[in-house]
Amino acid sequence: MNDKLKDLTDLFAVNYAQYKSNAYDESNTRTDFIDKFFEILDWDVRNEQGFSENYREVVREDKVVINGQKKAPDYSFRIGGVRKFFVEAKKPSVNLKDAVEPAFQVRRYAYTAKLPLSILTNFEEFAVYDTRIKPDKNDKAGTARIFYCTFQEYELNFDFIYNTLSKNAILKGSFDTYIEENKNKKGTTPIDEDLLLFVEEWRVELAKNIALRNPDISIYNLNTVVQKIIDRILFLRIAESKGIEDTDLLKTVAACQNVYEHLNQLFINANVKYNSGLFKPETWIENVKIDNKILSNIIVNLYYPDCPYEFSVLPVEILGNIYEKFLGKTIHFKGVKGGHTAVIEEKPEVRKAGGVYYTPQYIVEYIVKNTVGTLVKDKTPEEIAGIRICDPACGSGSFLVGAYQYLLNYHLDYYTNEKNKKAAIKQERIYEAAHDAYKLTIAEKQKILQNNIYGVDIDSQAVEVTNLSLYLKLVENEGTESSGQLFKFSDMALLPNLEANIKCGNSLIGSDFYVQANLDLTEEELFKVNCFDWEKEFPAIFKAGGFDAVIGNPPYYNMQSLGAGNEQVGYIQNKYAKIWQDKSDILFYFIYKAMQLSKSEIGYIVSNAFLFSDKAQKLRNAILEDGRFAKMVNFEQYQVFTDALITSGVFIFNREHSGVKAAVFREKSSAVDAVSKFMNDEKNYFSIELKPKDVFALVDKKIAKLNEKIDGDRPLLQDLWLIGKGMETAANDVFLFKEYPSQFSAEFIKKRLVGENISPYYLEDKSDYLLYFENIDDIKKLPESIQEHLKIHKKTLIARATVKNEGRLWWRYSRPMHKEYYHLPKIWCSYRSRNNAFVLDESDEYIGLTNTTVIFGTNTQYSLKYLLALLNSKLLAFRYKSIGKQTGGGVFEYFANGVGKLPIPALDLSQPADKTSHDNLVSLVDKMLLLKKREHDNPNPQVKKVIQVQIGAVDRQIDEVVYKLYGLTEEEIKVVEGKT
Repeated sequence: MNDKLKDLTDLFAVNYAQYKSNAYDESNTRTDFIDKFFEILDWDVRNEQGFSENYREVVREDKVVINGQKKAPDYSFRIGGVRKFFVEAKKPSVNLKDAVEPAFQVRRYAYTAKLPLSILTNFEEFAVYDTRIKPDKNDKAGTARIFYCTFQEYELNFDFIYNTLSKNAILKGSFDTYIEENKNKKGTTPIDEDLLLFVEEWRVELAKNIALRNPDISIYNLNTVVQKIIDRILFLRIAESKGIEDTDLLKTVAACQNVYEHLNQLFINANVKYNSGLFKPETWIENVKIDNKILSNIIVNLYYPDCPYEFSVLPVEILGNIYEKFLGKTIHFKGVKGGHTAVIEEKPEVRKAGGVYYTPQYIVEYIVKNTVGTLVKDKTPEEIAGIRICDPACGSGSFLVGAYQYLLNYHLDYYTNEKNKKAAIKQERIYEAAHDAYKLTIAEKQKILQNNIYGVDIDSQAVEVTNLSLYLKLVENEGTESSGQLFKFSDMALLPNLEANIKCGNSLIGSDFYVQANLDLTEEELFKVNCFDWEKEFPAIFKAGGFDAVIGNPPYYNMQSLGAGNEQVGYIQNKYAKIWQDKSDILFYFIYKAMQLSKSEIGYIVSNAFLFSDKAQKLRNAILEDGRFAKMVNFEQYQVFTDALITSGVFIFNREHSGVKAAVFREKSSAVDAVSKFMNDEKNYFSIELKPKDVFALVDKKIAKLNEKIDGDRPLLQDLWLIGKGMETAANDVFLFKEYPSQFSAEFIKKRLVGENISPYYLEDKSDYLLYFENIDDIKKLPESIQEHLKIHKKTLIARATVKNEGRLWWRYSRPMHKEYYHLPKIWCSYRSRNNAFVLDESDEYIGLTNTTVIFGTNTQYSLKYLLALLNSKLLAFRYKSIGKQTGGGVFEYFANGVGKLPIPALDLSQPADKTSHDNLVSLVDKMLLLKKREHDNPNPQVKKVIQVQIGAVDRQIDEVVYKLYGLTEEEIKVVEGKT
């Protein structure tokens, strides 16, 4: 055991009776033992390194007791300003093994702060709790406790304690490993998911009751009043928990006869105190009728011990996560017209986008650091006062909160610097909140917020929530001492008015939308469009050239989902004609809009589709023309948004950059800390060259140079062979069958080829079936009963057909492209695959749909097996990573326009060397086809294993021939094979 720890335990043992007496208090326990214990674990408890307020490793809270309950944990242990765990201290006379109250207390703190582990100790006893498990007032002291020992057992357990909870253990990742090993236990519902359910229950109860008691209320007003009541209650409850408001302020009201009447009086008083718009009186809201029981239940359940949350430590970012998902739903009336049964449903635009995805905090911090951080670096507060930061689709305000936090930290660091501190105190920029611990004054925090932070959202509720999030961030670290700061000036309110900063409107559509021809919209439709003129709403900012930074996570969904002939689509097509391409994603226009709004920095996290999509080529050209694209992190398989089937990337634009750099994160799953560490390590970035009229290939310049060698002056595949896609039915329920459709003649039945049939060199026969008709005359050959079966779907087909002539209709939808070539040998591949996987089909049995790509044996000069060897080789798999379009999860699109661009050696078969290379590859493919069939047909695993060794040997031979054809050196081959 560590010598210093032994000295501590010996001292405690010698004076045990003294320390166990009630006279020995918690404060002395902390000073004499607990501080020293954690110093032994390498923590700088007394901040001897002199770190700034934002980065001190251990924050020791003053004891704040409200109504008999402490409002903050004793210690917060941090790395780089990020909390890792809490420690709650007690005096030795408290029996921690069996005492319920202390365990419940530390678990509430840590669960609410979304910390996975926290510690309860009086030095005599040491307990670690899994604080992902939701606390309950009826829990025993041992619930969720995952480690316990007494001071006599420190020697035995010191290695575990040090290797898990020391600063060094956290830096090395041992802490995270321990957490990971103890995950998935019963009851580990994250605070954000649990609190979201809690808040959504309020919304349902309030909505139903208000709809019932106020039969004339409109659906818009119902949504508004429910949102405002929830926001106001939450703010006041959090303010109470921090000591800014009187203890049990809301709870007292809940016990009154007319709850809503008394609650409105609280709101009126709060409006005077805060004067921000959050509590702005509106007569119609005050006149709404709500049953006492509904409001009382909501309020009472916000208090200890019924409430499992400790609002004094609830991070604003977690509340933002909750509200982001909360905003994805809206209240509707259900039933007959005029009926007032309220239901909560997902918003249509959320359904189009596949859900609401809150941006993780590490992504927000990275984008803010690389945009706002760049802007403010080495600047004075006076210089920073002129910087304008905007999120044009702010949602719950997570990016604006992140930017605001960054600015608060920067200003506090600047003012507490020894050369600036004295002047900052005199100018009332900061004040000493505790011994040698400083905070920004309320006035300074207000000034930063109003000077620097701006946002727009199409949803009025999102604007309300963004305001709330920013207000809560402003008061996040405030307490009872704020009152003294707040009322030093009679005309000063705690919260600034943000009406000039956070606005409601459609960031992409201006008021010129209304002058469109044939615009015939209902009032509700016009309201949903919610036009917004940036120059009129922010005249001073645009007179100065625009915002300094635009940041955020704009919406993603296909514009076509808005419907054919939609007026908004027509407007965007005209307004953004420079980048418009058919069926493009809404996010493309948010990227383009950001370039118009920002004169300097842009930081977005978006789907990475625009890097590769054909529909984003004009956008890519505009980005290159703009000249600010500086840095990107592409998540090749890792899903930042865990519930979304999309891969994303972080993209940074700035005026001052020396070339474009990219980092590609290839892990499929990884701890958040590991992802964040990867993003922030400059060693992971490589220089890339982006070309007009091309995809944005994320390859190192060295690899790009190798690709240029591979391409050489060789012809493209599409110049040597005919390439296309499978057929399109437009009505799969008409043409596809899981079982063989014996009611049809065999001449009209094909096997349907899909991706799961295809692997390199082998086509597995496990298809369903496809009805295939050459033309209308084929259909007329069928029995009348079968014709009637097909005619059931005729209306659907006609609606989707471009040519509605009956004969042309069936021709279009049951006949593949290039039908006249299907008698030839073919090479198939799935339109999506993780790697090159091409297969030869010399039969006439298969038809692929549009999720397949097909190459026809139209070139009589070369065997199709020669091409098959090239396509399945390591070299062309490597090359395709630069041509292909990544769709997510490490999957690439193998569309005809991508595969067709692969470079193919044009051999002169009259030359012996070329003829030998060609025939050698053909011979090796013949061997491979035979081995693949044997592997599949043989049921014996041992025999399969032997065959697989042979397959590997032939594969290597093919690769060697291909490398020679393209003239690669040994060093270049290592690059292709990922060995360097």
